[in-house]
Amino acid sequence: MTMFDSKLIFVLLAVLAPSLGSQPEPNELPDKLESLLVNLRAAKADFQCIFEITNQQCPCLDPNSDCFETTLLELNSTLCDLISDLERVIASQPIDCPPLEGCAALVAGCSSSDIAVVDPVGTILPSIDAGSDVSALTVCGSQDSDYSIYYITNDLIGTFIVFCLALPNGTISSLGSDVIGLGIGIACCGDDVFVSIEDNDGHHVLLRLDMSGNGHALLTVACSGIVRAYNRRVYFSNCKEIQCVNKSGEDLETKVKFSTNIKSFDVVDEERIVFCDTAGGLWIYNINEDCFKLLDCNATKPCCDVKINNCTSLIYVAYSSDADLDIFNPDTCEKDGTLTYTTSEPTECPRLEFKPPCD
Repeated sequence: MTMFDSKLIFVLLAVLAPSLGSQPEPNELPDKLESLLVNLRAAKADFQCIFEITNQQCPCLDPNSDCFETTLLELNSTLCDLISDLERVIASQPIDCPPLEGCAALVAGCSSSDIAVVDPVGTILPSIDAGSDVSALTVCGSQDSDYSIYYITNDLIGTFIVFCLALPNGTISSLGSDVIGLGIGIACCGDDVFVSIEDNDGHHVLLRLDMSGNGHALLTVACSGIVRAYNRRVYFSNCKEIQCVNKSGEDLETKVKFSTNIKSFDVVDEERIVFCDTAGGLWIYNINEDCFKLLDCNATKPCCDVKINNCTSLIYVAYSSDADLDIFNPDTCEKDGTLTYTTSEPTECPRLEFKPPCD
């Protein structure tokens, strides 16, 4: 290792920092590294002009002394070492740093405040601390480094609260005060947050919360479950059905009717919905064709949550006490691989999301 190895880190950070936190382009890293190398070589060439000046104005009469020209010679040597180090980094980059494709997966658990984060190439990143146990979560905001995670925390006395974790600054705020009942599902649609709850009298309700925390009951359902937002409409599971309404709770439509209760779902596109049932089946339903396609059936390891990665349109499935997410292609209906999200004890009740959000 050269004497300038530690400084290489700071130079790389200075060049790459503008991209941190946002979704990089496939060739952004190699392009930036190559640009940095060009600049360093140009700086090396500029040193020749500096030596021409020092040779005339302030030559070092004693080569063994700590004079100005000797210091410049040492800096020039360090710059040469840095160029060599960077050339080695660039040569290894295609293997060590494959381009990212898709959004990073977030996995929360109902008995933990940690939200696991894994990027699209399988690198497990530092967890996000939500400050309290996360029962359900949704990601809201623009498709860049600034976004928010809204999540439900249920307490032991029969109330729940919706929190907002603003990233990247990490500020946590509450969306109103404690609400009586059990919060189950949550989704953002426009400037509102929609929550499915079961109150202490056993009633199941879909609520709309504005950014001031004001709550409005939209409609009563038979079963509170997963809530999703798609194309300015709010989708929710209701026992054996998946239904949707507009943001005012009107224009109720039933999109899916099934034979068993639906545990989780997400909207693939206008024609297709993916869902898993309580018996362990993972299905895609084509609305126009009224056709169910079985993707997977695993009664011993039933699906806990299913979510579309909107950056790739691939289906991700989370299972209880399993550190791996299964990935399915909605077009081929085939399994497309797995993604490990943690090396510690996996959660028993995982809930999925992705960031940064995609329009």
